[in-house]
Amino acid sequence: MNVTIDIKQLKDLSKKLEKAGPKTVKMAQLELRASAFTVEGIAKDLSPIDRGGLKQSIASEAITKNDYKIGSNKDYAAYVEFGTGVLVDVPGEWSQFAAQFKGSTGESWDNGLEEIRQWCIRKGIPEGAAYPIFMSILKKGIMPQPFLYPAYKEGRKELINNITQIIKDFNLE
Repeated sequence: MNVTIDIKQLKDLSKKLEKAGPKTVKMAQLELRASAFTVEGIAKDLSPIDRGGLKQSIASEAITKNDYKIGSNKDYAAYVEFGTGVLVDVPGEWSQFAAQFKGSTGESWDNGLEEIRQWCIRKGIPEGAAYPIFMSILKKGIMPQPFLYPAYKEGRKELINNITQIIKDFNLE
């Protein structure tokens, strides 16, 4: 599950930057890079931790100087972010993005039950509770635990503020 953040998303600011010189564009690219790292850090701070796999998997990657990808390579990341079943909660602006994760994870029944059994052991819950918990998850779903969307919103806000300041500093308004 990866989202991108790029200068083109900031339409009004992007147009002003196009009129600017290369120094201003370079400064905006540095701000974009810093923003990607901000999103990565916030997402890691917000990610739920059981064994730490999700948190460790969150990373940012430069696609180009104007485009960064931030997210997790864990198959279950979207299900943690948005929830499952009747409990799914997707922010409106991400509905198209989230649609690609709808449906089965491809995990087997036995694998899912075993994951819940192992979770019970780690939490000190009797192993016999694994089956009813697993059935409840299948029937009712799991609550969303957003980590990437709030990080994305905060990083985007910071990016807009910082690029707006660059534009003001260079009298490009």
